[in-house]
Amino acid sequence: MRRYLIFSTLIVLFAFSLMAVVYAPPTYTYEATSNYHGIDAPLYANVIVTASTTDPSIFQVTFLWKDAAENLKFTDVVPISGGSAQSTHQPDSMGDWGVQTLFQGPDGKTKEGVELVVKTRATSFNVIPEVPIIGTAGASMAMVLGLVYRMKKKKTLK
Repeated sequence: MRRYLIFSTLIVLFAFSLMAVVYAPPTYTYEATSNYHGIDAPLYANVIVTASTTDPSIFQVTFLWKDAAENLKFTDVVPISGGSAQSTHQPDSMGDWGVQTLFQGPDGKTKEGVELVVKTRATSFNVIPEVPIIGTAGASMAMVLGLVYRMKKKKTLK
C-alpha cells in the first residue's frame, strides 16, 4: 500500500511540473531602429525612426526626440499599423540625439505592468556637420595630387 501512495504522489508531482512548463506566458518583442542607427547623420538629414512589436495589445507608439543636451525637441504619437510605427524629423543641432519610444495600449498607458518587457527603447545617432567631411576629402585629394606632381618632377630630372 505504501508503494502505491509514493508512486501516485510522484505521478501527481510530475503532472504539476508539466503544467508549470506548458503554461508559459507569451513573450513579445519590442524594437526601435533608425536609418542612421550606428552611423553619423548630417545636419538637417531626414532621420526615420521605426518602432516595431509583436504585442497585439499595442495600439500606438509615442516618439520622444531629444537633442544632445537632453532637451525634448519633438513628440509624435503614431498609431501602430502592421506591427510598426514611424516618425521622421530633421535634427537641427550637432551632437548625440536620442529617440525614446513608448509602446502604449488602447487606454494610452505605457506598457509598464508586464515583467520581462523593456517598456522603453531608445535609438541614438550622432549629428555631424557636412563641411569637415568635404574639407577632409579636399585635403586628401590635394595630398595625392602633390605626391603625383612630385613623382613626375623626379622622373623629369633623371
